[in-house]
Amino acid sequence: MQITKHNTPFGSSYSITQMVKGKFYKFTAHKHGLCWDKEYDYQVITKCKAGFFTVSTGKSKLCNIVTGYKTNKLHTVQIKNEYGTYLTALAMKGGKFYIIDKEILENLTVGDIHSNFPAMADYEHWKNIGSKTWADLAYGPLNKSTDTVENPHYEFHNC
Repeated sequence: MQITKHNTPFGSSYSITQMVKGKFYKFTAHKHGLCWDKEYDYQVITKCKAGFFTVSTGKSKLCNIVTGYKTNKLHTVQIKNEYGTYLTALAMKGGKFYIIDKEILENLTVGDIHSNFPAMADYEHWKNIGSKTWADLAYGPLNKSTDTVENPHYEFHNC
């Protein structure tokens, strides 16, 4: 697994490349300032038994929203911020992370991955970071990333 931090004037993001079913898969983690144990208004898009997508809304803690759905049923999680707009905290593509908030990724356990996102299981990475039980963190702090990239193509000019 390779974790790369990208610094821009707009903040930082992370690109994570890991092995999924024998192939390299890349997804992005952004920092929206969310808290794992804080209650939020949310919208989720889930896949029902018939195969079509449904939209649900509610209010719950972030940890319960992300881990509270059946395996491979959760597609998108949007969290309402303090300004009343919805931010995409999690988007899935083919059962794998496409976009995920940094707070969610850093707090998911090995058990959460097995129970909710089995396509994202990476046993080699868990062995490398010392995760031995289902209660251990699956990704851990992203600040221990291997590479940092400055994006020079973002320039501000005073007008």
